[in-house]
Amino acid sequence: MRAFFALAALAFMTLAPSFASAAESRLESLDTPVAGADKTYLDLALAFVPDLAADGMSWKGSALDADFAERFDLDEDWPDGLAISGVETVSFERAGRKELAVLFDFGLSNDMPEAPAILALYVVEKEPRLVGSLNVGLDRETGFAEPPLLDLGGGANVLITRSSHWNSNQSYLITSLTLVTEDGLEPIDTVLTFSERLCGLSRTQEPTISVDSSGTRQALRAAVDIREEKVEEGCDSEPTPGPARTVTATYRLNEKTGHYEPDSDALDALARENMERF
Repeated sequence: MRAFFALAALAFMTLAPSFASAAESRLESLDTPVAGADKTYLDLALAFVPDLAADGMSWKGSALDADFAERFDLDEDWPDGLAISGVETVSFERAGRKELAVLFDFGLSNDMPEAPAILALYVVEKEPRLVGSLNVGLDRETGFAEPPLLDLGGGANVLITRSSHWNSNQSYLITSLTLVTEDGLEPIDTVLTFSERLCGLSRTQEPTISVDSSGTRQALRAAVDIREEKVEEGCDSEPTPGPARTVTATYRLNEKTGHYEPDSDALDALARENMERF
């Protein structure tokens, strides 16, 4: 995964980024210029890790910006290094202006689960102007989901990122939902899913994030499909797969608070159920 990311970033570095109506994530090298600006992605990254410097095929630093570290209760000094080999980007237009979301994963190259993965939002004018940032690094590997951006109408957009890791028979995934606002980024919620293979049984949980147009105003729908099936292998017992089910929550705008809120605690209940099996 890490080797693929680095190679893919280099493969894309000769392609000029563009602002597309259907947003897609792209991989970029840090020395690639930001579209329509004189800045490179390295220039943007230096705002978060000021001492970043080239280190072979990647860049490495040891100090996190003090304000960002304090805001997210992170260490400022990283003696083992904060490494990055490239960035993921999503370009889109909103309210008549060009915007750019950039994901800086500073733990991708050195397998540090506690290292930050910074989601940053810029308005692209003469130069990229930072309007908001969050730490979305909730596990070892963090990237944009597919699709990375959903349009809820009325100028409301949602960025979707995923943090994950896996071992021999278990995989863990945290899907983060982040609202793009005029003033920056606002967390909506996270969806925790857990897939595993037991003796004779495979259990998978697959999250899907989509737009719900059933109401008077478009909303955000999170659905987790849970499937169990028998696996042919020698076991002391014969497990019985449970019925397929889908756990859902719909996030609608609360006009009084201005926040998107779920219509049930079903996803929280699923997270508690999963954590009991870790």
